[in-house]
Amino acid sequence: MINFTTIGRKISFLMTIAVFCCFISNSFAQDKKNMNLAVQYVKVMKEQSQLKIAAQFKGDKGFEPCKYIYFNIYKADTIDDTKSVKIGKILTNSIGKALFSIPSNFIGSSGVYSVKVENNKFFEDKEETAIVKDANIEASIEKEDGVNTIKARLTDANNSPIAGESLEVGLKRLFGNMPLGEEDSYETDEDGSISVPIDSGLTGVEGKLNFQVVLSESDVYGTIINNQNTNFGIPIVDKSTFNQRTMWSPPTKTPLFLWIIPNTILISIWSILLFLVFNLFKIYKSKN
Repeated sequence: MINFTTIGRKISFLMTIAVFCCFISNSFAQDKKNMNLAVQYVKVMKEQSQLKIAAQFKGDKGFEPCKYIYFNIYKADTIDDTKSVKIGKILTNSIGKALFSIPSNFIGSSGVYSVKVENNKFFEDKEETAIVKDANIEASIEKEDGVNTIKARLTDANNSPIAGESLEVGLKRLFGNMPLGEEDSYETDEDGSISVPIDSGLTGVEGKLNFQVVLSESDVYGTIINNQNTNFGIPIVDKSTFNQRTMWSPPTKTPLFLWIIPNTILISIWSILLFLVFNLFKIYKSKN
């Protein structure tokens, strides 16, 4: 005889388990975080084109980096193009940043680069795009009235001048660029050109100087960098005593007198103590 009460209990138990699993699944889905994603197109003349990626989310301690997250990179010809092509993927570092080098066969006169996080168990799907038109900065260093001058010209993919854009000119240093001239940036004229005199007395290792002409974070062209390396700077004379035995050197470079004198004193003290102990032992043995 079929026990309908037992079957009903089993069905109720299975339904309870199913509802519980759905609840747990929804809870996990709701726990996914929403990230803030920023993408910037960077072109270094005669070197490479890159995408600078920065990702963060709002956590318990404020905004925190999205560490070690994989992003898929896609390329399309236009914003309305549905046939985007995956060109690679990149992993963010410990501060939530990554630098993706665009393959040369995917660099054109224009394009739409999409950066996506997909099917991540911690973060919701996210997409950010960088829409860029190709442009170039031509730069050279020339002498005008005996003064070294940086001349630069900004042009589009068809070599037509781009007027009204601000170019930054600076000397590359360890912690950033030192601006040249009296302005922070210089606006291109009708020919897309600027001219900036170079200050005299600039120093560099072995007299080498690296000047940069930068179109920074343009909404249309992204960031474009042109490096100009020269050797007419004043050579830096290294007066560092880091590798010498001085009081402020690292432990491995302690001055010799600080090794010899303290160790000599310590050896003398221990010798006297050992001598006294030895004599006390001899006195003790003689009494026995």
